[in-house]
Parts: sequence; C-alpha cells; structure tokens
Amino acid sequence: MTSVNHKTASTPIAEGSPPLLAGARWTWFDDMMTVPWDQWDALPSPSAYTDPRYFRAMAGQAKVTCRIGLLKTPEGTCLGGIQMQSVLTESRSPEEHMNVSLGVKILMKILHPGGQPFRFRTLVAGQSLGTGEHAFRWIPNLSPAARVHFTECAFEECARHWGSRVWMAKDFGHEQDTAIQPHWSRKWQRATFDPLMVTPLDPAWTSQDDWMEALRTKARTKVRSILARNANIALERITNPEKLRTMGPELISMYQRVYGRASIVMGGLEKGDFARLAEEWGDDFLLVTHHFEGRLVGFHCGLHHAAAGNDSPASDTAHGGTIEAYFVGFDPELNKEYALYQRMLIEFIGWGIQNGARRVIMGRTALEIKSTIGALPVSMATWVHIRLPLAMPVIRWMIRRSPPRVFTPRRAWRAEWLDRWSEEGYRII
Repeated sequence: MTSVNHKTASTPIAEGSPPLLAGARWTWFDDMMTVPWDQWDALPSPSAYTDPRYFRAMAGQAKVTCRIGLLKTPEGTCLGGIQMQSVLTESRSPEEHMNVSLGVKILMKILHPGGQPFRFRTLVAGQSLGTGEHAFRWIPNLSPAARVHFTECAFEECARHWGSRVWMAKDFGHEQDTAIQPHWSRKWQRATFDPLMVTPLDPAWTSQDDWMEALRTKARTKVRSILARNANIALERITNPEKLRTMGPELISMYQRVYGRASIVMGGLEKGDFARLAEEWGDDFLLVTHHFEGRLVGFHCGLHHAAAGNDSPASDTAHGGTIEAYFVGFDPELNKEYALYQRMLIEFIGWGIQNGARRVIMGRTALEIKSTIGALPVSMATWVHIRLPLAMPVIRWMIRRSPPRVFTPRRAWRAEWLDRWSEEGYRII
C-alpha cells in the first residue's frame, strides 16, 4: 500500500468554516486493492465510475493511473473522497466540435504540424474515460468553499507526486457548478464543451414498446427505420472473461476507429480491460458484439450502477440507478448503411429498461443522433489550469474564441413525457 499523509495547506478555507476543517488532510492510496472501501462507500453520491469494482478493474492501466484520496480530520472522521488521475492525453484540432476562430485554427496548425497529435500528461480530478459528476464524494454539510479548497489541495499534492503541469477538474452539472464557481482561485479557467446526453427512463417500463409509446410518431418511425436497416446484423452478448481477453485486440482496434477521431483523446481502453470489467462487474457489465455475414463489425459495452444517490439528472437516482454507455466500436462504412451506432443506442435503452434504470448516460458526442431517440442535454462545466509561463492567458483566449457548437435537440418525446422529465430536473429546450 502507498498511503501518505500530507500537511494541510496554510491557505484559509472559508470564513466561518468549522474549526475541525483546519486539521483535515488527504490520505492517498495508489494501490486500489488496499483502499478502505467501506469508508469510501459510506460517502454520498456514488456512480459507476466511483464504484470500487471500477477502480479494481482499471488498476494497472498504462494510459490512466489513478489514486484515491480520503479527507480525514485528526480524529479520523472522513469528510470526503476524491479520485485523481494521471492521464496520457492526445490533442487534435477541435474544429469538428467547436466554433473555433481563425486565430485558434492557426494556433492548432502550429501545435499539430502535419496533423500529428500533441501528446501530454494531464492531472484530472474526475473520470477521464467518462463524462459526469464522478470526481468527489463529500459529506452533505461540507461547504462549497471547503470543497473547492480541498480539491485545490489535492491538485497541489498530486502534482508533486506525478509532476503534471496540465490540470483539469471535471465535470460539474449546473447545480454543483453554480455552488462552487465563486470559490475557485484566479488561476483556474472555467470551460464548457458539448453537453452530456442523457436518456431518461421510467423504471415502471417493462419493454422497449413502453419506451416507444412515450415517443412522438416521427421518433417512433425513426426507431423502426433503424431496426429495419439493422435487421441483418447478428448480436451476441459475451460474458466469458477468457473469451473477452482473447478478443481484446480486435475490440480495441475497432474502438479506436471511433474514439481515435475525437479532438481530445484522454486515456483510452486497453485490450485487457474488457475481461477485468467482466470479472469485477458480472451481470452489471454488458459487452455485445455485432456481426455481419459472420464477421465482427462492431461492439458496444456498458455498466449498470444501481446504487442510491441524489435526484439530479447528472447523478444516480434513488431507485433503478443508471446505465453508462461506456464505449463502442464499429466499421464506419457499414455504419452508414446499417445504422450500427443507432442500433447500439437503442440496445443501451433496452438494457436500461431490463434493469429498471432511470436513465442512460450516452456521452457527449453525436448529439443530434442521440436526441432523435430521446436523449436530453445536460450542461457540464470543467475547470482547467496550466502551470507553464504565459500558458493561462492563451488558454483563456482559446476558450473565449472556441465556444461549443450551438445545438438544438430534436423533440422526440410526447408532450406529457417532456413535462415529466422537466419535473425531474431535465432542461427542456
């Protein structure tokens, strides 16, 4: 076990903070097998990406190195937990995902000579391989100012441990971001990207027919068209870890044909990840292969997390939990004809209904495609800092000059269901 106590930073936490916070400090664990998970699990706001099964499955990753921090008082009371990651990051041009200005385009050409990616290590508070509020687990009465203070302490301590100069705290939904935004020090810059797309579900549904009945006629017709185009694709769920270990290289190759095109690639899956996830998660891990005329043409994998949490659209809910559409891979050419990706999204919804889930988190790509089958946008904010001379003025300029593309979701739901999702906290445009 690597467990290290660090001195509490001398900067003030917040006016009026309880005296016990003055002696609180992080204890770090670099070995996922030695974390006191009972203390971690006792904290609120669980998710699939803060589940001990996930940390154990992804331990030993070369592209993503994780450490767990527990914030404790001198008396041993646990106030919160955080996951910090050192992530191998590849940056490419963001033109496909943002309305970048001419100046940003020129800068990107300088940073990416010949179109080659720019590689660097990023220090991340949160989940590099997924979007959502997966960074922290705090006790309920810890003030927003204290949360930001101890997050900044965690960055300072982990930067000394890993030597990372690029920092990213992610992701924060509207409610959490509003609470903590005033308390970040001036060295940080807030950034927004494409929204997280979330498909809400009714846990009372028992089949995909129930979901389709909640959709408008045009959306139902779209779903039927996808299923018809995809009729010649055979699906097979793989549960055997040894088979997944053998298939790992082929699955990764297909996954990289999709994920490798992103403007910023943070970390990534490795060939042994699928087998380890199956071993740790059992029936709560889904991996389905797609075959055309006997050959592999795609796959999709996901996680089901049923633990209780709060009622925010960006957090696990008290009943049913969440489906995380983890990663997919497919043949881009066949996708055009056979709607492989759209079928995968429908399958995630079906798996969610099968598990009585309240929502399917579908990530922040292919916004329009997802909105046609009922996914709703959930805005997310990220805070960034770079410890290099003159770097932050450039970052602030780039963020101002590269806003996310304007996106208006399709109206897939019938009016009464839009009212239902609005009452549950989703933003209806």
